[in-house]
This record gives sequence, structure tokens and C-alpha cells, in this order.
Amino acid sequence: MNKKIFTRIGLTILILVVIGVAASYIDSGRVTTNHEPILTIKMIDSEGGKVTYWGLGYKVIRYVGVSPKEPYEMNIGAKMGSWFMKYELPNESITIEYGDKRVVIDDHNDLGYLKNILENSRYELPTCDGVVSFKIILSGQAYYLKENCQALIKGDKQSVVSDSDMDAILKIIEKYV
Repeated sequence: MNKKIFTRIGLTILILVVIGVAASYIDSGRVTTNHEPILTIKMIDSEGGKVTYWGLGYKVIRYVGVSPKEPYEMNIGAKMGSWFMKYELPNESITIEYGDKRVVIDDHNDLGYLKNILENSRYELPTCDGVVSFKIILSGQAYYLKENCQALIKGDKQSVVSDSDMDAILKIIEKYV
């Protein structure tokens, strides 16, 4: 009788381990290609800045830029590991210079939103003849905001910014100025 019980428990544990390894393999591939894990339970923290996906023996921690409901591809940091893994975003900041003043933006939501716009804009056009309103420094790279021609400048190329993005950028900057 005892041997039968131990055999069933052992077989159950073996099946769970095999399923956990297969699920981890599948979700690992999805996370590395910037897709949301599918074989997990999604938990959002109380502040809405961090989402944890719990799998069978593993977890994925994702930091969101604006909202936990935004697409997974818009995350500002994600890491996969065991249930016991701890993960915090590196301390990043954006420095904004205007005139002779300088402010630092380190709030995760504002930082994520600005970082997303700055890094994902297409800098293809020649620069416009406008006045630089703000110099934005992210990870050692300088970006210039020209309000009068709705443009972001990176190097010698420009990206046109939509009205809604320009308004959002200016609202974030106004919070810190």
C-alpha cells in the first residue's frame, strides 16, 4: 500500500516537473522575443507599475511604462527567473536642460513614457529651422525638442512628433520645471 502511494506521488511530481520545464521553455521563448508569457498567472501590484507573471516554477517580472493594460511590447523592463528571483529596474533618469537650468526625471511612469517616445521615434528627416526648447539626455544620448516645428532631434536627423505626444511630453516636463 505504501509503495503504491509513493509511486503515485513520485509520478505526480515527475509530471509536474516535466510540465514546468515545458512551460518555462515556451514562455522563455516568448519573453526573449518581447511577447507576453501565456502559461502563467498575471498579478498586478497595487501601484500598477509592476506586473508579475507566475508560472510553474518560474516567474516573469515586467515593469510597465504607463499602464499595466498597455501592450507587453511597451514594457520598460522585463526579466524571467525562478520564483525566488528579485528584480528591480536599474536607477535610470532623464535629464532635461533648458536655459541654464537642469532637472532630473526619475519617476518610473514619466521616465517610461519619455523613454518610449525618444527611443522609438523614427529619426529620418533633415532638421527644421526652429528654436530648441529643451535638451533631453537619456543614457548619454542627447535629444533636442523643438516645439515650434513639433520635432525631436537626434544627431543630425529629426522625427516629427504628434500633437498628443508633444502635449504629453510638455506636461511631463512642466511637472518638474
